[in-house]
Amino acid sequence: MRTRTLRLALLMFLVSLPALFLVVAQISIEKYRGLSRGDLMPMAMLHTVEGVPVATGSWLGAPTLIVVFQPGCEACRREIDILAAIAPSFPEVHIALLSTAVDIGETTAPFPVYVDHQGGFLKQVRKLITPAIYWTDASGRIRYARAGLLGEDEGRRLFHELLAEANEAKAPSDARRQTP
Repeated sequence: MRTRTLRLALLMFLVSLPALFLVVAQISIEKYRGLSRGDLMPMAMLHTVEGVPVATGSWLGAPTLIVVFQPGCEACRREIDILAAIAPSFPEVHIALLSTAVDIGETTAPFPVYVDHQGGFLKQVRKLITPAIYWTDASGRIRYARAGLLGEDEGRRLFHELLAEANEAKAPSDARRQTP
């Protein structure tokens, strides 16, 4: 009985250790929050894995799904595989993968991979957990933000919902242009 009580106490201590660290170190979890719905995606200059500079502003004009990942992250690899299965059904969506530590030949992702070697851009957008997913509308405004793995069914639902939302937002402006 005493051994079981000690084990339970130790387990409770270990489970609460990360939160205790944040309190003791007075580190605000807010800085790990990342971007939220309604925020604008920051503009920055990134590079392809081949070293070609790419401005994030070049993604404006189309809905974009941005996946922040780390090489060696199994959940990140699964997320990319799930998106590879979904993406062909939604060709109007640009998908971009972002990391700080990808080298040429290190990834065989089916989407463009952009690197932020200094990490400045990713510090503004990343959540504490990877993969982190951001869906931006054509204007660069965040419409969805999530940390952690997105399942295939949830991913398909998300694509349908966010594209429908984008089309609804676009429809009134199209109707006004057609009115004499």
